[in-house]
Amino acid sequence: MGRIVKFMDGVTADAGIPATLNYVAPWSQRNRLYVGPAGHMTTTQYAPQTVLIADGRPHRDDFTLDRSGFTLLEHESTVTDFGDAAQLDGVYVNEAVDLVSKVTGADAVVEIGWVIRRAAEDRRGAQPPAPDVHVDVHPGRADDRFNAASPGGRPFRRAIMTSLWRAFSPPPQDWPLAILDYRSVADAEGQPNLLLFVDTLPDPGNVPDAPDPDTSPAGSIFTYRPEHRWWYFPSMHAGEALLFKLHDTDHSVAWRAPHTAFHDAGASGAHPRESVELRTIAFFY
Repeated sequence: MGRIVKFMDGVTADAGIPATLNYVAPWSQRNRLYVGPAGHMTTTQYAPQTVLIADGRPHRDDFTLDRSGFTLLEHESTVTDFGDAAQLDGVYVNEAVDLVSKVTGADAVVEIGWVIRRAAEDRRGAQPPAPDVHVDVHPGRADDRFNAASPGGRPFRRAIMTSLWRAFSPPPQDWPLAILDYRSVADAEGQPNLLLFVDTLPDPGNVPDAPDPDTSPAGSIFTYRPEHRWWYFPSMHAGEALLFKLHDTDHSVAWRAPHTAFHDAGASGAHPRESVELRTIAFFY
């Protein structure tokens, strides 16, 4: 059942639900996420925190990429099966690039990969929902990623990495996406979480040292702060998508939106979540 949410900064929302989110524990030191072909394993230690997540639908006009770090879009795809890799590569990538180009007004948009996630026990080769408060790229690793992806190595004046997130299972979903309003996140928050892509997940009791940790790809993970303002869009469907920033080189505006999956224990008749996220970098010259 929903309840009134009042955030630390005095902002109120009409309805919210309690959920337990995996924040990184302040004492966690060896933070690594190993990603295998159909699953992942983490060495990070968490300090779960129950928060209220507000319904963003009544407030959607307040959410823009440069204000909150995310925006909800109406978008009908011509893809008939989001679980079909051929359709994602042959149809959806082009649709997503066109959509991001239109929304951002960028001079060029480059796709950098998609991920299917399934909450059911039989994931059919997909990844599970991401279960911690994170951003997919750490600020200290973003510039190298952008420079490598810019078409022809062309210098740019601004670059924005985004994720286009879409649920394609029937609503409501059992593990929807929660997103953290940039306006409630301090720029200094977040610590690196190494991203290690492997063919076989390591034994949790015998995790080897990571080679070149200072140059490995990394995301950001976050500790709990009561000021955090959480939103979600209940009952998302395949005709809409959530576009949110992973990094923006312009820090005078919202430049990232931490996010996480969460278990919606109160969703009546919830379906196992199936979703696709497609990441892009938008360049401005």
